[in-house]
Amino acid sequence: MTNFDRRTVLSTVGSGAIALLAGCQGTDDAPDTTASTEPSTTTTAGSGTETTTRDAPDADELKRRARRFVALLADGAFEDAHERFAPAAAEQISSDQLERVWTGVESQLGEFRTLSALEVGTREGYDAATAIANFERGRREVVLAFGTDAVTGFWIRRVTGEWSPPAYADQSSFTERAVSLQATDACALEGTLTVPEGVERAPGVVIVHGQGPQDRDGTVGPNKPYKDLAWGLASRGVAVLRYEKRTEACDVNLAEITMDGAVTDDALAAADALRETEVVADEDVIVAGHSIGGTFAPRIAARDGNLGGIAMLAPLGRSVDDAILDQNQYLAERDGTVTDAEREQLNRSRTIVEQIRALDFPDDEVVYLGGDEYWRTLREYDQLNAASDLEIPRLLLFGERDFQVTVEDDLPLWTDALGDDPAVSFRRYDRLNHFFMPGDGKPGMDEYFERNHVAERVVADLAAFAADATGAEVGVETTTSK
Repeated sequence: MTNFDRRTVLSTVGSGAIALLAGCQGTDDAPDTTASTEPSTTTTAGSGTETTTRDAPDADELKRRARRFVALLADGAFEDAHERFAPAAAEQISSDQLERVWTGVESQLGEFRTLSALEVGTREGYDAATAIANFERGRREVVLAFGTDAVTGFWIRRVTGEWSPPAYADQSSFTERAVSLQATDACALEGTLTVPEGVERAPGVVIVHGQGPQDRDGTVGPNKPYKDLAWGLASRGVAVLRYEKRTEACDVNLAEITMDGAVTDDALAAADALRETEVVADEDVIVAGHSIGGTFAPRIAARDGNLGGIAMLAPLGRSVDDAILDQNQYLAERDGTVTDAEREQLNRSRTIVEQIRALDFPDDEVVYLGGDEYWRTLREYDQLNAASDLEIPRLLLFGERDFQVTVEDDLPLWTDALGDDPAVSFRRYDRLNHFFMPGDGKPGMDEYFERNHVAERVVADLAAFAADATGAEVGVETTTSK
């Protein structure tokens, strides 16, 4: 069973406790929110070690334990629930972290209602109970693993459907192969290279993730926006490299990681790997960053020095701390009322923002997504000036239904900084949200979990930009966007 660490806690905390930039950070396939200990062992008599035995509880007992644990969470008795962890698990997650995970889910989906579809079995040698937790506005899968008499594993995961390709993806027009990027001495990032068929020269695009742990596809609910982009672009003659984010794939120390460690360094490695593709020339690589990846695209370009251009999808113009407050305020007031739970969530977000602004936490403490080095290096980075200093083509894209990076708060900052630069172009899209997926009505996080795809007009505009910026013409036309 996977060992529990702060990285895996934060993948779930990021998806619910605070809506930050990429929205619903973390993926549905991995990593899980997990706590674990080693299973008990049995040794033979005379071996010199103490013999231990394990009496497996029956199915009814496991179900009772699972219902009781979830009931404690629903009642707000987080310390009582925490006491049910095995010692090794309890050392890795505090009752406060447990509370943040559960209340974060409730802030998205409303109050917990019932536990259904409860089943028992084994999971990597442990007794386990799996159930569906039903909330007012959605569902989550809950998995509990048990030792002899304590909780050794705990997961909360989204209930997802199977992804299907967008209509604009022509699977006969490209091939895919695995690549690997060396992130640290101990960890490599698995990636996917998508290459168009039948071309001698193609522009290459590196997709850079949004905030928080994410897989190469940007998985959120049943949707895979980065895979949509990769398949759509490859269908239009563009080679694409996407990869697992370091905070998703590696056992990193979040208390020490910098923004370069979380974003920039691996994007540079991906650009170099893409240049090794037979159809992509060294100067024909474009970085397409989403959310915080778009915000840091200018820094990636400056450090690389040889990119053909950058595309910035929903880049943040405001400071991250302002965005945290604004996003949480929006979500709390979205339906016209602010519940007690939403008010508590707002207070928690304000406390976290105060810590971030003051860098008021010990060197070994993780606040939301990182420690003091993460937030210090993020604060020191000026994305507006960094983008202004570039001379390469820059494309900035915004969705008009994006409540996280908005056309009201962020786009004006970018147009003020870059609007007079002839090498800069802007696109804004009606009906599209933070993931550039279409929708109607007042946007919210719940729509991210409805089956959808990145709009084709975004794919077409990105393909045209990549061709124009690099000169590697692929015969695509830009769409008309609002």
